[in-house]
Amino acid sequence: MKCEVAREALSARLDGEREPVPSARVDEHLAGCAECRAWFGAVSAQAEFLGALARPERVHAVASAPRGNHSGRSALSWMRWALFATGLAQIAVSLVQALGLSVGLAAHHGAGGHLLNESTAWSLSIGVAMLAAARWPVAAAGLGGVLSVFALVLTGYVVVDAVAGEVTLTRMLTHIPVLVAAALAVAVWRRTSTTPPTPEHSHRDTEIVLPPHASRGRRRGHLWPTDGSAA
Repeated sequence: MKCEVAREALSARLDGEREPVPSARVDEHLAGCAECRAWFGAVSAQAEFLGALARPERVHAVASAPRGNHSGRSALSWMRWALFATGLAQIAVSLVQALGLSVGLAAHHGAGGHLLNESTAWSLSIGVAMLAAARWPVAAAGLGGVLSVFALVLTGYVVVDAVAGEVTLTRMLTHIPVLVAAALAVAVWRRTSTTPPTPEHSHRDTEIVLPPHASRGRRRGHLWPTDGSAA
């Protein structure tokens, strides 16, 4: 019997599968082949090691172990809560405006009608988007990009209107949630995108060292000869 055939049968034996050749012939080959005995011993030890890692108590210990990067996660949590509060403030401003209450709009601006409705709809929409980004940080990237551009353009208009005396201090204060949310959304996005993976996941595959002449099979834990199936 060739070594490749015997090793494939031994690998199936370790996995509890049906061996492709009679077990007696495999055992005879194993008794007379020192290289296959050494290979089988290394594979058996590796299988025992993997089995120990998969035990319930081991999995529970890994899952309950303290994770690193607590400061980064605390900062992210704080920024998400701040973004959530800013979103609530933005929604409050839009609701006040929708109810027709004074939000610092000058009467000569003709703030009524469709133009006011468009402003209210936009304010309410970005407020809801802030809440969504606080709940799902992956959405903070898009929100941060839109609000950053909007804040830049809005600042230009506010400066021009303030010099011309066409904007009140109250109205300028209603734009603060947008500026704050733009900075928070960018910060949440950057913090989320730079969070490193946990060590047990990033090195789970690299910690397993295969024995000589063995490679990963079609599923995890199944080892095959380096030249594939002998069949």
